[in-house]
Amino acid sequence: MDNKIKRDLALINLVTDFENKFELGEIGYLEEKVFFQILEYYEDEYLLEKALEVVEYAIELYKYRSEFYIIKSRILLSSGKVDDSLKTIAIAETIAPFEREISLIKARALAIKKQFDQARTILEDLWIGATHSDTVEILIGESYIYENMKDYNAMYDALAKAVLMDSKNEEAMERVWISAELSRRYADSVELHKTIIDSDPYNYQAWYNLGHGYTCTWEYEKAIEALEYSFIVNPEFESAYLDCADTCLQIKEYDRALEIYIEANNRFGPNDELMVNIASCYISLNKISIAKQWLLKAIKLDAYNDEALFLLGECYSAEKIWYNAINAYHKAIQIENRREEYYLGLAKAFVAVEDYNKATYNFQMATQTGPEDTLYWREYICFLLKLGLYDEAEQILDEAEDHTYGADLLFCRAALSFMLNDRKECLVLLEEALIENHESHHLLFEISPEIRIDKEIISMIKYYEDTE
Repeated sequence: MDNKIKRDLALINLVTDFENKFELGEIGYLEEKVFFQILEYYEDEYLLEKALEVVEYAIELYKYRSEFYIIKSRILLSSGKVDDSLKTIAIAETIAPFEREISLIKARALAIKKQFDQARTILEDLWIGATHSDTVEILIGESYIYENMKDYNAMYDALAKAVLMDSKNEEAMERVWISAELSRRYADSVELHKTIIDSDPYNYQAWYNLGHGYTCTWEYEKAIEALEYSFIVNPEFESAYLDCADTCLQIKEYDRALEIYIEANNRFGPNDELMVNIASCYISLNKISIAKQWLLKAIKLDAYNDEALFLLGECYSAEKIWYNAINAYHKAIQIENRREEYYLGLAKAFVAVEDYNKATYNFQMATQTGPEDTLYWREYICFLLKLGLYDEAEQILDEAEDHTYGADLLFCRAALSFMLNDRKECLVLLEEALIENHESHHLLFEISPEIRIDKEIISMIKYYEDTE
């Protein structure tokens, strides 16, 4: 572990030194090995524009090294520049006409261009004299063809063969899960990765893929266990920490998620996004003051983290410090104005300080930003009903139904009918809403508490509760 960290630090220092010299135009001569290290770093970090700059410089120094042309063609392909990639491949072919990696990249590029027959012909030629490792690479190449043909079952089958042959191949292991998602073969993926783990119990990618398979088959406890094994086997695998914590959140195991986020932040941080996740867990656990501390740390690291500012507003709202909440929500919206929950938080804060004009504006913004979600319409309608603005509430209900549908809106309309003394309409709507979703009936009491003493309505609610 210590050696790995030292190598990583040495690589980061190498890249930093290169970047400083590159900006000053003072790079001079570099050994090929150094270029390969820097390029591998940039590709791993998906810094493709920087990688392209570096490989261009390397080609200037080493015009007849096919490896640099191969890397360039791969970078171009990953950047979506397929034609440029093929042009670079053509140059590489003149230097090293029998290099198998050139053929694999070319087949992939042709598959993206929907030239499937040509791509297949290239791979068929590669089967001649293929070694064990060649076979795995060819199967990966075939998976790209099937993916672009949208034949996701065949894609999965090819990659399943590849990982059974070599479960250490990172690309194959990454792509086999992508193919499982595309083909929805989650159960098959679970069995496949269990087989791999039986023979290779320390394969962190197999545990990771197994965890995702369990998540998609709704076996959340098994998913969490598998994802935990993934980062226990490879403590540097950040995605496993994050996905494991996210899975914990799905089943509301906030303490468990919190522990994982803190461990990840200690290992990979300080990281403002992880701090936001930590704060969110503390909010869910109703530990508001601790959540605020983490959010203020996150904002100190990145003053433009809109989610941190929004959650800070939520903390102040929970503490009923309304003007601080309003200030935090405003800052979040200034940075990111397409998040409907930000407007809702601000609207509710303005309701609390009885600034109803600004509340109305922000309710409108919430519904305009997230029109497909009934939550924002419901909150707006409840606000209007509580103010006794029945005509306006009916108008917003009509508008909401042009965009979305939900039992909560039916309950809102039933409450409106009750308030307008249209009992017959109220009971018809209430019955429909209760059949749709009985659990949401509490909305009636929130909007109009006097409904609690209406025997006929309470009887109907009770009847549909008993029939569930």
